[in-house]
Amino acid sequence: MKNIKRATFLYIFLILLIIAFANQGDYLHILKSLVSKIPYGDKWGHFLLMGLLAFFVNILLNCDKFKVFKLSFLKGSVIVLVIITLEEVSQIWIDTRSFDWVDLAFDYLGIFVFGQLAWYLTKPKPVATENK
Repeated sequence: MKNIKRATFLYIFLILLIIAFANQGDYLHILKSLVSKIPYGDKWGHFLLMGLLAFFVNILLNCDKFKVFKLSFLKGSVIVLVIITLEEVSQIWIDTRSFDWVDLAFDYLGIFVFGQLAWYLTKPKPVATENK
């Protein structure tokens, strides 16, 4: 669990660095050239970066869930979804950034897919019993 905490906090730090550089207009040249070479690289980046963030946060929170009516939600995914939504919408007021609904959709898709992956990997496995 200690390694998961470290990995999660390092990953959060990496995401914050990327956001800070992007907000200043200093989109890392290495990252920019890599992203531009991949078809839909920006969208895949949103999917992977936010998905992995949801994955790590869900693992850190032991994939705890809560229910609203009969629907069950992963706490970590909801936390990431709210924070990422606020960050993406805040780009409306930052001159060096531009809000994009499609980016937000790929953020949400990554959060859902990687959240489900975290849940699948950590859910209790059924114990096989022998029939005699």
